[in-house]
Amino acid sequence: MRERGERGDGSHPATRSGSPPRPPDTEAGTSVSESRPALLRRLESALLRPPVTLLIHGEAGIGKTHLLARTEALAKDMGYRVLHGQARDFGSGLAYASLADALGPLHSVPAAREPLKDLLCAIDEAALGATGSAPAVRTANLLERLPGRTFLAIDDLHLADADTLGVLSYLPRRVRDLAVAGTARRLPAMDADLVVRLSPLSLDEVTALVTAVLGRTPSEPVVRRVHEESRGNPWFVREAVLTLVQGGAVQSTYPGPRRGAILSRLFQRDRGGRDLARVLAALRRTRPARTGDLPALAEVAGLDPGQAERAFDGLVRDGLVVATSDDTYEFAHPLVADALYADLGPAERRRVHARIAELLRRRGLTGTRRVLEWATHVAEGGTNAEALAAVLRAAEATRWTAPLSAGHWYGRAAELAAPEERGVLLARQALSYWKGSRPMEALRAGRAALAVLPPGRRHTRTAQTMVNAARAMGRYREAVSIAEERLPHADDRTALLAQQAVCATQLGLDSARPAAEAWKALPGCPPEDLVIALTGLAGNAIINGRWEETERALSALLSASAALPPAARLASLESAAHLLASGGARTRALDLLSQAEQIYRGLGWHNIAGQHVRTMAVVRRLGGEWDHALRDIRSDAVTLGDAGLVENVALLRNIEIDILLDQGRYAEAERLFADPPPDCVLQVSLRAMFRARHAFGLGDRTTAARLLDEAAGGPPDVVYRVLAIRAHMYGTAGEPAAARAAAEALRDVARTGVPRARLISELTSAGAFRSADRAEAALELARADGQRFEEGRARLVLGTLGDGAQLVRAHAIFADLGAAPWRDRAAHHLKAAGLAPSPTAALTPAERRVIELVAGGLSNPQIAEELHYSRKTVEVYLTRVYAKTGLRSRVELALAYERGEV
Repeated sequence: MRERGERGDGSHPATRSGSPPRPPDTEAGTSVSESRPALLRRLESALLRPPVTLLIHGEAGIGKTHLLARTEALAKDMGYRVLHGQARDFGSGLAYASLADALGPLHSVPAAREPLKDLLCAIDEAALGATGSAPAVRTANLLERLPGRTFLAIDDLHLADADTLGVLSYLPRRVRDLAVAGTARRLPAMDADLVVRLSPLSLDEVTALVTAVLGRTPSEPVVRRVHEESRGNPWFVREAVLTLVQGGAVQSTYPGPRRGAILSRLFQRDRGGRDLARVLAALRRTRPARTGDLPALAEVAGLDPGQAERAFDGLVRDGLVVATSDDTYEFAHPLVADALYADLGPAERRRVHARIAELLRRRGLTGTRRVLEWATHVAEGGTNAEALAAVLRAAEATRWTAPLSAGHWYGRAAELAAPEERGVLLARQALSYWKGSRPMEALRAGRAALAVLPPGRRHTRTAQTMVNAARAMGRYREAVSIAEERLPHADDRTALLAQQAVCATQLGLDSARPAAEAWKALPGCPPEDLVIALTGLAGNAIINGRWEETERALSALLSASAALPPAARLASLESAAHLLASGGARTRALDLLSQAEQIYRGLGWHNIAGQHVRTMAVVRRLGGEWDHALRDIRSDAVTLGDAGLVENVALLRNIEIDILLDQGRYAEAERLFADPPPDCVLQVSLRAMFRARHAFGLGDRTTAARLLDEAAGGPPDVVYRVLAIRAHMYGTAGEPAAARAAAEALRDVARTGVPRARLISELTSAGAFRSADRAEAALELARADGQRFEEGRARLVLGTLGDGAQLVRAHAIFADLGAAPWRDRAAHHLKAAGLAPSPTAALTPAERRVIELVAGGLSNPQIAEELHYSRKTVEVYLTRVYAKTGLRSRVELALAYERGEV
């Protein structure tokens, strides 16, 4: 179920079956189309199929928290373990704070105690310069160890730090029995399966809510006045009514409202209660209050312990502050805290924050979480020098495990620093945002940095980051312009020249001069620039169909990466894997990704600019995991799009279109064409090629031929695909001479091209020339690299040349992949040959993946770890495989796989 952006709204409060109506504290949300019970039913339905992500959004007071609480109750009734966290007003710099808040109760779960301790220690030790496992990986490992299903909810996600949002996006892909949910005033940058938007109440709905609050039907003037003053916001509806009750303007049958509205009571308390409440409001910006905090908070408020206890008890008694779990206390509603905090004057606000920071310092800054909380209060209340030192410490504490939080802190530091220091801090901010895959923010910070940085090392590195960011956003001309502008100021030109070359190639411009200069300058390139320089040179070569040059760059990249720090080595491995997968070298790409995964477990980030998810999409496309690829693409494309990563969104969509066309799902592919690609020759020609395939699939050869002519103007990496489609078109149209001519032209192009071009050339020639030798060569290449669709095509050619067993196997492969046009073609030949489909066609892609791993010699525990399954799940899959194939052991299964029989 994918309903990202779908609108849902709340209505009158739902009650549990058999429960009486709730009195005045009832909240509601509204909708013209859906009631609150209907929304709850939809949320309940979504929870039946984890993993799932749910988002509830709308303005403050609209009822988001209430709806989330009802959803949590539903989840608990369905057997979920419910974990609840709260993001804070200063949360953008508090890396993983709301996540740690939600996971806190797991201390009491024996199976979770140690992994939770490891997770929190990994976060905290970053403040001391250590790097442990990435928080996302550790959180996934923790949740996977828990029995049953888990419901992980975070309130006010719009306040959460970007690194926590990244973890929440990652978890549903790793943890099968997980539901992630959150509320937000504005939608965060994360994908969701169901998005519910709460809207203001209508006049009729205000009438119903006022009736519930008062216990009687109000007069029409009262309702209209309340509706107008509240603007349909249910929390303000309630407050407006309670204010009228307190003032005697209306009567209520319930005793509660006579105590008055919360907002009215805020400023009618005794001095001690009011001072303590405002200190609590300041503390709440970073965390909730605990009873153990009361002596310290009394000190900040200027109260003696007895006064503080009486004031706190009064706040709780009057409903201003309410108890939550684990001996923590929150305000009855965030708007209460907002009103109190706003009542603090600027000088008093600084004093309160400064005193809270001093208390935290005296308690000890022993980990990242404490450092970030302390730094937040110092930044609000300390002197300029104190605040600068604190935010720099916060930035250094988060730079390895939470780059987006680090970007926030470096930005704060730049605001506080002297003019001559701002350039370096802005440059660090740009790099942090780039590591966190936020190219727009990286570009903005980079521009500000270059405006004040003198020429030199920092200036050059920042320019490289900006070029990468502009390219990731699909702004290729801007990327070339930045490189050209900054080359005269660079202390070393190598990386900028390589970046200029690859961007120029994508635009269809001549890249020979900058590429040649970059290769010539490579021996003197600084080690920290090698990843960017060699990645750019390899990318330029692969687009231009020069695989030997690509291999040369990749070999140098991987050799150099061995001596680089972990972060740079990770980037090297992912970049090399990305390029190898693009060239069709699936097995080699997987090996590098496996190496990168080991390093990622020691850092808090990877997947810069969405490169990892795009690589995995290509690998899954090549390996025949098409359903998995489509599912991830549809999720990842939204996330990358929200981050502004236009280039990789377009490339992901191309992979999606490629799979859909091979599956014969032409209507779905056509809908994707409505979103135009980035404006560059490479992307435009690729899209024209896919549109040609679409037209040909629908039988429109005229349009297909015209679009192929357009695509042929692209670089060699597109041209070989165009020639393959032309040969196929001619062959199916009964024009063998034309098909052979296109196949020969393809062989010329593929001779120096990527491995995939050579494989496609062998397949095309096998079909055009009816050559069993070339089909066998293609089959060997496809099987050696695990490219299942291409394996099926090679077996189909062999089958049409008289090998019935190959025909049966081809049909089975196409059936597994859902490649309907190819399956039907194989079925036609089977029928003509008097053969029946293979019984192994019933194997699912997941079962085939298990078979592949068994054939690779992996044990059940190793397979479980590779696929993120439980051992029991692997055993179930093997039992099904044995039943479907008639094989009886792992040895028989491995041998049958090697023979191509399963």
